[in-house]
Amino acid sequence: MNIKPHSLVSITARARRRTTSFSPLSSHLLPRNLSSLSSHLSLLHQRATSRHLPKAREIHALLLTSSLLSSSPPALTSLISLYSKCSSPAAALAAFRFSPSPPNLFAWNAAISALSSNFLPVDAFLLFRFLRSHPSLLPDRFTFPCVIKSLSDLGDAGDLKITHALLFKFGLDSDVFVSSAMVNAYLKVGFVEDAEKVFDDLPDRDVVLWNSMVNGFAQMGRFWIARQYFDRMVEEGMVPSRFTTTGILSVFTSTADFNSGRKIHAFVLKIGYGFDVAISNSLIDLYGKCHAVEDAEEVFESMLDRDIFSWNSIISAFIYSADHQKTLQLFGQMLPVGVQPDSITMAAIFSACSQLAALSHGRETHAYLLRHGITGDVLLYNSLMDMYAKCGALEDARKVFDEMPDNDVASWNIMIDACASHGLGEDALKLFTAMTAVPDEVTLVAVLSACSHSGLVQAGMKIFEEMKVMPAAEHYLCMVDMFGRAGMLEKAKEMALAAEKACGAKGWRAYIAACRESGEMERVVEAVERVVGMEPEGSGAWVMAANAYGWAGKYNEVEDLRGEMWRRGVKKVPGCSWVEVAGHGVHTFVTGERCHPRAQAIYAVIHELAGWIRDGGSLALVVLDGSWEML
Repeated sequence: MNIKPHSLVSITARARRRTTSFSPLSSHLLPRNLSSLSSHLSLLHQRATSRHLPKAREIHALLLTSSLLSSSPPALTSLISLYSKCSSPAAALAAFRFSPSPPNLFAWNAAISALSSNFLPVDAFLLFRFLRSHPSLLPDRFTFPCVIKSLSDLGDAGDLKITHALLFKFGLDSDVFVSSAMVNAYLKVGFVEDAEKVFDDLPDRDVVLWNSMVNGFAQMGRFWIARQYFDRMVEEGMVPSRFTTTGILSVFTSTADFNSGRKIHAFVLKIGYGFDVAISNSLIDLYGKCHAVEDAEEVFESMLDRDIFSWNSIISAFIYSADHQKTLQLFGQMLPVGVQPDSITMAAIFSACSQLAALSHGRETHAYLLRHGITGDVLLYNSLMDMYAKCGALEDARKVFDEMPDNDVASWNIMIDACASHGLGEDALKLFTAMTAVPDEVTLVAVLSACSHSGLVQAGMKIFEEMKVMPAAEHYLCMVDMFGRAGMLEKAKEMALAAEKACGAKGWRAYIAACRESGEMERVVEAVERVVGMEPEGSGAWVMAANAYGWAGKYNEVEDLRGEMWRRGVKKVPGCSWVEVAGHGVHTFVTGERCHPRAQAIYAVIHELAGWIRDGGSLALVVLDGSWEML
């Protein structure tokens, strides 16, 4: 890393820009005498957060006026660490620079750590270089981990190698604490062989070093190797720590390894880690990703303490299992217990509302977000915009889009798709032309869909021909649908044939729908027979074939087909729908079921509607006080 010379003043200036401003506290009085100052500083150090910065400054002033800062080197080290924990690297470095007496090595280490832990890796490394210019102060086992972490954050493999060589010079190459940091750094920059060599060369390995290997490979996405190191760790008699447990659970979550995850759960209960919040959160995440939502809920209910990550994990578990109604119920339970939702929670709730088309819930959640000043990244605002778009509130979606500070490609995709879904093809094309982000495959699907629904055949053909990506299944389907809607059935057939390699029979389904709409029943029967040949085991093809024969008046073929379906054991999967009724929540309906409390009245309306439709009449329904009356 080529770094130009900088002074401690310039480092302090950058650290000051990194520091967050805080409002002063009115509570917590200063200790009344100097004898209790040390214990008070220690207590504040243990509980320090960003909101304690004013208190840290008061302690700093008292240390200066009492001359304790010049006579007690540990006080300076403790003060620097306190400022670091208060997220104030500028104050930490100022205390270091203006110390009444020359800082010792402990103070240097605390200052380097303050910069490294507060996301100032360049400055941490520069301060380390200043330390190297003091021959009387030699870096020790507490100096190097912070320096190594800073270099890994920078991705600086060159200086990382040089620093590794320094470990041999200072006799720290066999130190497990330093070696663990080096392993983490090498894995982070992708130097796997170097990390493994450091690990293998150590005569003694503690649990921290094993954690470096397991979690390092897990973070790289090399889950199988992480699993191998975990197995080796257990075989060699090393008891996994809490950090090991969360690391290996992340591996099983990413690989959806439900059985191995359950074994870890049993281990957690046996060794007494069951009340650890981070481990419980990891278990909820594992079970949620494996669609074992009941197990996830059981872990959640057994927790004595729950943080925001606990709630986000269980909410995500139900989102992943498509139980969106339960997701909204959990959000309602979360607020009364005093847990403040964050941007991840809100994005999940907006996603659930969009899937249920629950506009009123979505508006209430948006209002809550505004009232409580919850801010987030572009993901949160994309979820909000998507919710309004899928609930039919296009104007609200466009308002969110226009007010977003940054629009990524997903933002443009959501808005273009919303215009397409509402039949606003020209607006979708204008957005596509005005895009400031690089279009991706999803963008092209959205704009082709817009052309299809709005009859913009020429524009759609031009976009398809000029695509800079290989056409995927969705692109072909849009083109088949576009030609079919325009009555260009031969073109639609050609595109369905071209789409077979990319999407199998899906292109033919779109072609069949277009042919049926045009009354071309012979084309329908011909295409359906092709689909059945391509998907002999799928229920959808058989049902489509039976319907096609029925539309064409070939009732004998319908009878034969249904008999063949019965012999093959082919069963149609029932459909499911959700509807939000104002004041009555979200209702779920599955084809044929009668468990809804008002099922009798609902089916009575359906039968009445069917009768009117068959007779070619027209009707209107008036709903008063929960009852309906036909006019």
